[in-house]
Amino acid sequence: MKQLIADKKTLVADISLIFVALFWGSNFVIIKQALDVIHPFTYIGIRFLIAAFLLAPFFGKRLARASARDYRDGCLIGLFLFGGFAFQTVGLLYTTPANSGFITNTAVIIVPFLYFLVTKLSPGWWAYVGGTLAAAGLYLLSANEATGPGLGDFLTLICAFLFAAHLVAIGILVQRSDALVLAITQIFFTGAASIGVAFIFEPTALMFHQPPAIWEAILYAVAFCTIGAFVTQTYAQRYTPPTHASLILSLEAAFAGLFAYLFWDEIFTLQKLIGAVLILAGILTTELRPVLAEKIIARHAALDRRDAPPLE
Repeated sequence: MKQLIADKKTLVADISLIFVALFWGSNFVIIKQALDVIHPFTYIGIRFLIAAFLLAPFFGKRLARASARDYRDGCLIGLFLFGGFAFQTVGLLYTTPANSGFITNTAVIIVPFLYFLVTKLSPGWWAYVGGTLAAAGLYLLSANEATGPGLGDFLTLICAFLFAAHLVAIGILVQRSDALVLAITQIFFTGAASIGVAFIFEPTALMFHQPPAIWEAILYAVAFCTIGAFVTQTYAQRYTPPTHASLILSLEAAFAGLFAYLFWDEIFTLQKLIGAVLILAGILTTELRPVLAEKIIARHAALDRRDAPPLE
């Protein structure tokens, strides 16, 4: 009975992460338009700070009861999250969007290795196979331009390691700290750090004086892609391992391609379609293999009981 409840919680967690990937994927089209007007660190900072300030009043008592360790863990997770966004943004100045998209999402195949290094617990061969399939799919989805490696590619590779570390850190720290405090703390930390960078490197005179369309984009990102997504992700990773989370969240690229096709008139080529199929294959390899293994074991056990000689 306990195992059945645990399996249901894992299933709900995985479905929740699919919705996180959907909202993140949809936001690419919105950000594409917004960044023509607003600077990237300014956008990230405003988005995350508004999200933190909206969340905090509703959970004031819980935040007040939180331990110093909860806040330290949240800041560590936030450091990885901010670092991922920072290196991705700066790296994009020196590389192509296709290269950036592919290299960023190599976090999918970095997570199992990083998780093994930290915990000494191997996720199993199916996670490595699934990660490889997902990485190949992400390459087909994003590799539209061919350029050699350079500074931007190196910076974006650091970003991929940071996003992988973010997933692994959540998976580990959420087991000992308050998930909601972790979520709010990492959101606030990312927003504050981004605004700090924006004050140094980006024009600040018009930081909070944006046209209505920009505020619509920011509020959409705040509600669905920041508050909803990161709170859901943090809670979901109580019940699903980081390798599952990273593979499911890799659907972000597939959803981004779909929304770009529907609302940005981007052609969804056969190459991109094959990439999406490979990502789904990677997820199914990881998600279904343990379930199938349990069914096979249960079937063999039932056959053994049936063939066993009767007790005298």
